[in-house]
Amino acid sequence: MDQNELLKAVSRSFYLSLRFLPREMREPVSLGYLLARLSDTLADAPGLREADRLIWLEELGLILQGRRDRFEKDPGVIAGRLSHEGERVLLTRAELLIGRYRSLDPAPRAHLLEVLLTILHGQVWDLKAFGDGPFACQTGEDLLRYTYWVAGSVGEYWTKTAFTVLGKRFASSDQATAMLINGRRLGQALQLTNILRDLHEDLPRGRCYLPVDELKAAGWSGEGMPAAAVIQPVFERWIDECRGFLEEADSYIDQVREPRVRFCSRLPRLLAGRTVDLLEQAGAQRVMSERIKIARSDVFRSAVWAVFC
Repeated sequence: MDQNELLKAVSRSFYLSLRFLPREMREPVSLGYLLARLSDTLADAPGLREADRLIWLEELGLILQGRRDRFEKDPGVIAGRLSHEGERVLLTRAELLIGRYRSLDPAPRAHLLEVLLTILHGQVWDLKAFGDGPFACQTGEDLLRYTYWVAGSVGEYWTKTAFTVLGKRFASSDQATAMLINGRRLGQALQLTNILRDLHEDLPRGRCYLPVDELKAAGWSGEGMPAAAVIQPVFERWIDECRGFLEEADSYIDQVREPRVRFCSRLPRLLAGRTVDLLEQAGAQRVMSERIKIARSDVFRSAVWAVFC
């Protein structure tokens, strides 16, 4: 299984976008996704103690920084614990992916190291935050910081890499600072959308990313999991935050000159916008009890719109 096949196995939707990128950008971005998915798989591996997961993530960080040659144990030993076939293969190919990372040109590799270390920091924080109970974020600032670590930083990475490997084909250098900010906002919006959409999975597992201070202000006593009536106003507040970030991302996309990169930037924005619409229409109570999904026809329309807008 080559890198493209592996990418398709672990994320069909992301693969559909990345395959359209210019070759110079496709390699580092695809590799970055696979390495981030590797760290996410290590962080979420079932049956492992928190301490063991933290060790795996620490080792990966040291390897990426060149401070260690390889893992103490082959990550493939964890593969049998996983139900996802693509993730099982991903773990067995860890050393291969690290070899590809080391072979990248210095500038793209530096951007990739920066974002991977930021993501690892967010994943370590996530593991430790839920070690003390079901609520990770005490304030909205905590939630925004977390969404930056695991997704906003990816928007920055995408932008830095595009400027490095494509130059003026990507966008005017005069727009670089504004695009870094708006690229970060797009990544944060995508992560916030996932957090809101996944309430039906997270809450039964004893995990809640919604800020404690906002839940208490909405009437939560601080005991047990909040009821839907308490979550609803907080849910609406973060829906509005998502919309604001997505609107900021529109100016980012408008600045992208390269048609294939513009398509790959616009499609996730459109899909996130449609998902946010569906979440708002459904309301917190329904979102807490079932997965809200975009219809296949909406995905197709969004793809067409992303091409021709």
